[in-house]
Amino acid sequence: MNPLNFSSSEELDRLRTYKQAASILGLPYFKVQRAALQGLIPTYSIFNSRRYVTLRDIIARLSHTA
Repeated sequence: MNPLNFSSSEELDRLRTYKQAASILGLPYFKVQRAALQGLIPTYSIFNSRRYVTLRDIIARLSHTA
């Protein structure tokens, strides 16, 4: 069960920019960016250099460290 009560797993697996993910989860942008740059959460790229993350990966990392 996810703590944010998303209606479907598609919402958790949708690719989002660092800013979008940070805003949805109520985290500072720089923390999401730093975790991605350090390899603490996986990032994805589609056809360009912009990096994306999933909420599922961030939530899993937060659960793992808590």
